Amino acid sequence: MIRVKPAPEPPSFDERVRQPGLAQLPELKPHWRRCLPDLLAAYQHICAYSCFYIHPVAGARTVEHFGPKSASPELAYEWSNYRLVCSLMNSRKQAFDDVLDPFEIENGWFVLDFVNFEVHPDVELAIDHAAIQATIDRLGLNDAPCPSTRQQEYEMYERGDASWRHLCRVSPFVAAEVERQGLRRAGD
Repeated sequence: MIRVKPAPEPPSFDERVRQPGLAQLPELKPHWRRCLPDLLAAYQHICAYSCFYIHPVAGARTVEHFGPKSASPELAYEWSNYRLVCSLMNSRKQAFDDVLDPFEIENGWFVLDFVNFEVHPDVELAIDHAAIQATIDRLGLNDAPCPSTRQQEYEMYERGDASWRHLCRVSPFVAAEVERQGLRRAGD
């Protein structure tokens, strides 16, 4: 995972999502789906948890409530509680509270092993390794298809079949780790 900078609330959010949603509480209606195009644009189609591009045709994109709707219904219609995630990551996180917030983590807490393409906490940093590992485990960041997708994106870049710009666009975590570990091709 990499840090995600929170995007500002869209101007029409209050009218399209918050007000209709709050008016129907305690019933939770999925008005949050109305802001999915705004989330996609604000976060460049990147899943906050897997750090992969969510393709408009094949990718199942969802509004993930970081503070679960079941525990915090008052946050169900708050832009600041939304994370753009693919449906696989949303189904893995569910209402669990042991996942670190991509808005609050720092780059470098999660590192990539370029041998097996698994994610691990950076053991050299004075950070909460257990919380990072719990996030990895809960989200299944080392379960299929995550490592093979990271490997595929990296190998396309390494062979020259994909540009640096492409790698940054479709797999920003892999790109960040390529940069951090000094694996960027000369001239990129």
